[in-house]
Amino acid sequence: MDNNELAMIQNNLKMLKQPTGQLKTAYNHNSGLIRLLKTINTLMFHQGQSGIAKGHMALPLSACGLYRACGKRFIMKYSIQTTKRLINLLCVAGAIKVLSWGDLPQTEKKQAKYKHIYYQCLDLREADFSRVSGMDYNTALSYASVATCYGKELADNSFSNIKTKATRKSFDGLGLESFINKVKEQGIVTYQDAANLLKETQHEFKYGTKWFRESLKALFIMGYFDGRLELTTYAKSGGKGLHVTQSTKVIIAS
Repeated sequence: MDNNELAMIQNNLKMLKQPTGQLKTAYNHNSGLIRLLKTINTLMFHQGQSGIAKGHMALPLSACGLYRACGKRFIMKYSIQTTKRLINLLCVAGAIKVLSWGDLPQTEKKQAKYKHIYYQCLDLREADFSRVSGMDYNTALSYASVATCYGKELADNSFSNIKTKATRKSFDGLGLESFINKVKEQGIVTYQDAANLLKETQHEFKYGTKWFRESLKALFIMGYFDGRLELTTYAKSGGKGLHVTQSTKVIIAS
């Protein structure tokens, strides 16, 4: 095993034991995220396989296996689905990456088990947890939303597993401008109608309205529309122009 990488993981575990700065904020607001990160680093230190990922150590494990490894308290609060969402958050923060088929050498491809995801630990000193502030285990991210806000490389690190066959593109920039302009023209639209508007401007993605709703919310959380559009409730918007309840989510021009 690579001693430098083991030393990095050891340092990660030390930082997780006594978190400071962004790591402490994440610990205070998202304990499940930190529990998962500790588990991945611990498993990597003891069970990581050397040289799989172009010279890096990697941990082949199913999401279910990782979920179970996090312990009884974690299992009581989270599900395998929410664990997958937390894995995405850790990737977006740059704390870990998920390997793609292209990351594996030929020898590993021959024996790769498709039920496994391959994780690689990254140096926590270079992670940026501010990217996922405001997110939790309910936050559903998509490749398109992450690629649009943070670029292709980070999106690849977050969503590349060896079974990936989904559309791997960022949102169309001109389509997003068209979406913003349509919302501004109307002045106020319901969140549901906005998701349909987004779908109309993004012809490359053949997903249902729920996927667009989740992706739209993620774009707001990651600050893509800052200074241009605002996601709020009908009551806080001033409550004019729509026949909806006061608690209905709406989007208005900033």
